[in-house]
Amino acid sequence: MIITKDFEAVSSFEEFTITHKIILFDFYADWCEPCKMLDEILKEVDKDLTAELLICKIDIDKNPALQKHFAIMSVPTLMIYKDSTMSWRMPGFELAQDLKKRIEGFLI
Repeated sequence: MIITKDFEAVSSFEEFTITHKIILFDFYADWCEPCKMLDEILKEVDKDLTAELLICKIDIDKNPALQKHFAIMSVPTLMIYKDSTMSWRMPGFELAQDLKKRIEGFLI
C-alpha cells in the first residue's frame, strides 16, 4: 500500500514506525522531477510486495521538522524502517528490480 502522510513532529513519525513491521519512506517534493520518476518505480514495487510492505510518501516541504531531523539534503531520499529502526537510507533511487531485491532482504 502506498500512502502520503504528514507528521506534526518527529515523535509522531517515531510512533508511526511502530505500527508496521517494515516501511519504505519516500521523502519527496512536488517540484522534483526525479521524485516523479520514482513514483512509477514505487507503484511497481508496491504491486509485487504489497502484503509485506507499507510505502509512505512524505513531502519535505510540508514536513520541515522531519527534513531537518534526518538532515535530508536532496530528494528523493529513501529509508527503510524495520521494527521501528532505520535499517537503510539512500538519497536518489534505484531501479524497481534492485529496490525490490533490497526490500526482500529485509523481509526475511
